[in-house]
Amino acid sequence: MDKTLAVQNLSFSIGGKKILDDVSFSLEKGTITLLAGKNGSGKSMILKLIKGLEKPNGGKILIDGLECTAKERMRKIALVFQESMLQIVGQSVEKDISFGLENQKRGKEEIKAITEEYLNLFELNDLKSENPRVLSGGERRKVIIAGVLAMGPEILLLDEPLANLDYPSIRTVLNLLVRLKDMGKTLLIVSHEAEKMLALTDQTLVLSKGRLVYDGESERSLIPLSENGVHIPPLPFKELSWL
Repeated sequence: MDKTLAVQNLSFSIGGKKILDDVSFSLEKGTITLLAGKNGSGKSMILKLIKGLEKPNGGKILIDGLECTAKERMRKIALVFQESMLQIVGQSVEKDISFGLENQKRGKEEIKAITEEYLNLFELNDLKSENPRVLSGGERRKVIIAGVLAMGPEILLLDEPLANLDYPSIRTVLNLLVRLKDMGKTLLIVSHEAEKMLALTDQTLVLSKGRLVYDGESERSLIPLSENGVHIPPLPFKELSWL
């Protein structure tokens, strides 16, 4: 399979304190990868560095085999933050999805066509006139993901996409992640709720004190996760699925 995203020897420090130390991994096209570890292990910082919101002290980030500048990564990679309200910008679902397209200076007819495509794709047509701020957590995350994907990225980074969601909303988001994989999107997901999504993932990365201590198949990751402070119920891998 093609390596869509490659991180090579990534390092990052703040005030002399090392946050990430020589981290390397790659993601295959059309897969879901879980990035897990204790709080403070550097998970969210990896997403910011990949996206281009922070500058690493060392290392390279490649997309399709080519090293990319932060500006290029801002365009090619989408990031959904943990706090969904931060990414709500429109007064209606429809306007929220079209907002990024307008910033890209797309033509009016193109914006209308793409917005309608993603309203249909994410089953949001019945909500298109609603203010996204009053929707359920799961519906709101669907709107945000639809909006960032409408701008055309192939790689999607998600920081704690299940945070503060009730059971129906968790299932909504998990089903959406599976659909995105089926569409050929490449997903990297940070979550401290690994047990809820582990069975849906192809690859797991375990981070400890800024270093990568496991990179491999999710089905073989249960022991490394447990040994590094990530709670996993004592169940067979396939029984962990919430879908």
